[in-house]
Amino acid sequence: MKLMRRIIHCLLIPAICIPMLTGCWDRLDPENMAFIMAIGVDTGPKNDYIYTFAVAMPKASSGATASSVSGSDQSSNKVVTIFSEEGANLSAALLTSQSFVARRLTLIHSKALVLGEELARQGILPVVGEVVRNTEFRRNVNILTTKGRAQEYMHYIKPKMENDINLWFELELDPHNIGAITPKQARFHDFILDMEQPGNGATSILTAARPDIDKGSENLHDGESANNSNTSQPLVSEHKAGDLPRAGEVPIDFFGTAVYKGQKLRGFLNGMETKTLNMLRGQFEKTVWEFRDPSDPKLNISINMGTLTNKVMHAQRFDDHIQIIFNITMEGDLLGSVSDVDYTQSENTKKLETSIEEQLKERASKLLNKMLYKWEVDCFHIGNQIRGSFPTLQDWYAYKWRDHIHTAKYDLNIQFKMRTFGDQVGPVIEGDQMTE
Repeated sequence: MKLMRRIIHCLLIPAICIPMLTGCWDRLDPENMAFIMAIGVDTGPKNDYIYTFAVAMPKASSGATASSVSGSDQSSNKVVTIFSEEGANLSAALLTSQSFVARRLTLIHSKALVLGEELARQGILPVVGEVVRNTEFRRNVNILTTKGRAQEYMHYIKPKMENDINLWFELELDPHNIGAITPKQARFHDFILDMEQPGNGATSILTAARPDIDKGSENLHDGESANNSNTSQPLVSEHKAGDLPRAGEVPIDFFGTAVYKGQKLRGFLNGMETKTLNMLRGQFEKTVWEFRDPSDPKLNISINMGTLTNKVMHAQRFDDHIQIIFNITMEGDLLGSVSDVDYTQSENTKKLETSIEEQLKERASKLLNKMLYKWEVDCFHIGNQIRGSFPTLQDWYAYKWRDHIHTAKYDLNIQFKMRTFGDQVGPVIEGDQMTE
């Protein structure tokens, strides 16, 4: 009996002590890491690339000393530091950069890959082909295309309200937070899948630096000139990143879509076209949308739009003829209207719904004509549906969907219903104009 107890004790002691001695000895302490939040890529001078890194500034802990964060950076409240390195690929640039960065550079928390416009127009396959092999680079990283060079763009990452650069990127690029003014599927995983499919057009978030806002030299109307009642109100959504009429805050715009044809940038979509793209894809996020007021085309109305349908497209192939049908049902809440028309009255409500349906069809038709017939790009995943009509994958590849995109025909069936008219039942009326 005593011998059995000794054996049990001898087995229990190692069983309890050994797990307590284990540790991640082959891993780095997070305190010794430098987290790269964004990577910018441009063409280089010697058939190579210029990589620009935005690294999160380390946060001083409660017991941190002055040596952990420099006094100059503390005084300027920098949340990110920027540096660039020339290299043949990302791995080489990271290795060289490690020679002058004390902490271990890592991509495990990266939020954005920023592609310069010149690089995007030449072709991005060598860049993304290497990035996809990197074990630290996550496939949920957002893909951004900037006007101009990414190296210059990165220096304008200067959040004003948010001190956490990680949270700032997440909020700025979250489609649930920003609405439908950027493409919903702009993650690296979606981008790669669209590039690899024949005929498909990959999309990324369109962004641009704003040196005018950074310098405080915005060219906004100062209100001195008289208001011209004959001038039509502008539709702000028709702008793109880089030309939004605004002042203050971070000198960077996220507004619109960059469309790729294969590996090369084909063109940009403004905010209005991006909302329409998301609607036709069945990926529309509830957001405010501007329309012309049917009672006065010079005025705008704002409606909080939402969709009642997720699967909106049906495509069929008849020999070489492709027929596409879009069935879309939208609803909305009236938020902004400066006219004195009471849209709660049934005849005015019907007039408003009919006008919005017509405007939605017009915008959708213009976008489809641009994408299918002018750019010959399938950003609506039409090919994913007609691919099933081919007996083998080899037959699908031999069909050359890109060569047939311009022959596709489409029909639009868009319906819209008003849901509510805001918290106030009717329009605001001046007291002296009140009647019984």
